[in-house]
Amino acid sequence: MSELRNKLALAKREIGRSVVYINPKLQEESETKDQNPLFFGLKDTNQIPEPIINRLRNSPNYLWLTVDKASNRGRAIDTDLLNPLTYRAMTGSTSGGPINIVKGITDFAVGTDGGGSVLAPALSCQLSSIIGAGFGLLVKNEKKSTDGLTFTGSIGVIGKNIDTLKEVMECIVGARLEQKMNHAVKVVVPKKGTIICPDGQDMYEKVMRYLSKVQHNPYIVEELAMDAIDNREQGIKAIREAFEQKGADLIVTCEGPVDLYGYGETIPHFFAEPGQGLTRGHGKYLLRAANMCEATAVTVPIETLATGLVIIAKKGLDAGAEALELAAKLEKVIAMPEIWKRYIIEGTQFTGLDLQ
Repeated sequence: MSELRNKLALAKREIGRSVVYINPKLQEESETKDQNPLFFGLKDTNQIPEPIINRLRNSPNYLWLTVDKASNRGRAIDTDLLNPLTYRAMTGSTSGGPINIVKGITDFAVGTDGGGSVLAPALSCQLSSIIGAGFGLLVKNEKKSTDGLTFTGSIGVIGKNIDTLKEVMECIVGARLEQKMNHAVKVVVPKKGTIICPDGQDMYEKVMRYLSKVQHNPYIVEELAMDAIDNREQGIKAIREAFEQKGADLIVTCEGPVDLYGYGETIPHFFAEPGQGLTRGHGKYLLRAANMCEATAVTVPIETLATGLVIIAKKGLDAGAEALELAAKLEKVIAMPEIWKRYIIEGTQFTGLDLQ
């Protein structure tokens, strides 16, 4: 199995950096897999329930390769790792997983998200992701965030495309995630003029640039003022208002550039103006609040560095399937740079060296 040999060689290079360790039963488990399984990594945490891990390990379609580094104490920035795309400190806390995908070691990564810890790292590396709070895919223990909010994290998946995320999530939940709604879907977007992103663009304009391209559009679009949603409490309030008062089926934002112009890390914010200045312009909005609202959320990267669409759905498999359906449609109308497709999505990372 030449691909296994090459992937293993790449993983060994990264031990002590984005890879913590390699599956000790890799060779044994590879003998039970289909001819071309997808390789995956697991976040270095004890919070992913064993039944979820076992569903993936027992599937003939997937082969567990790595345990991926996580940021210290679940912080939103991992100062031990460098983002291979932005050359900035890596976004956390599911930090090693997306790096290993970009480097060609794994095809997808499984992590945990409390306040954006899957969604933000994925976008920072131009990758798709999904969190399953709305599916009831929760971590083992409750936590308190650095800004004082109590929450239960959820399980998330990061990958190169929406099809992969959908297939992996179907394996985890044990059910098909197919669109069932036969009515027009109400999509709430940020009101024009209420959010100016770190790159100086109006978030409404950015969202509509892509949403308007969806063919056979069954969506009813409604605007909602979302002032100050870079503050997590305001983000939670906006999500609840959209679902509970506006009757939204989905919420769509365009977030980023993530951790490019500033770092979305709470701790420096408590250290007066220098710390507050460091944390401004981080580009994180509702992705920091989606899990805390027990929602399903999907990210779709766009052609702007460390930036992408965030689609949020209410609880339930049907609502989550609707989010995935819209994500797949949006993915088709986004023209990623050719160099990204050639080097990352389609390109081989192998040198042919045997590093055993």
